[in-house]
Amino acid sequence: MAALEQPVAVAATRAQPGDPIELVDGTVVTIRAIQPADAYALLRMFDRLSPESLYHRFFSPMPQPRRAALLHLAGLDHELHEAVVAEVDHEIVGVARYDGRTGEDDAEVAVIVDDAWQDRGLGTRLLHRLARVGARRGLVAFRAVVLGDNRRALPFLRRLSPEAEVRFRSGEYQVYAPFRVRRAEASERGPDRGAERSATR
Repeated sequence: MAALEQPVAVAATRAQPGDPIELVDGTVVTIRAIQPADAYALLRMFDRLSPESLYHRFFSPMPQPRRAALLHLAGLDHELHEAVVAEVDHEIVGVARYDGRTGEDDAEVAVIVDDAWQDRGLGTRLLHRLARVGARRGLVAFRAVVLGDNRRALPFLRRLSPEAEVRFRSGEYQVYAPFRVRRAEASERGPDRGAERSATR
């Protein structure tokens, strides 16, 4: 691929409040809503990812993230499209995003975690946080397309939804994962500070 593309300039914004969570190894990270200024931190995270992690995220070899991919992750409307990030020492180490469709009660989800932070339960925590946000907005399930050789992703999705339906077609797993946290339960918990709509948008 050609030289690394830089994301378009974004306005500086004050870091949004987040929720500290403890991972299975005792490490503490902060999960919060994504914001436009995260584009540069996302660029740094993608630069740290292994080719295998990038391949499983984008379904094709991509040594460096394209500009459009970064803007797709950082720019959203907080309604049909939402994302949360995990942050440590002002660096993003994981991101989960969903993309919904008007009039539908499910959304396509994708998660990517910095290689150095994998196998600590971070992806699962990001998914659960995103599911709570989606449930408050009327979603009842996530959909995902997983490459056939990415077997680690299936138990990962089943931890979010033990009732997940999995079908294998054309070399890919198609997953439909109903939330264990339903809308009524999410409403009873009240607002999720880490995924509130950014005041800068």
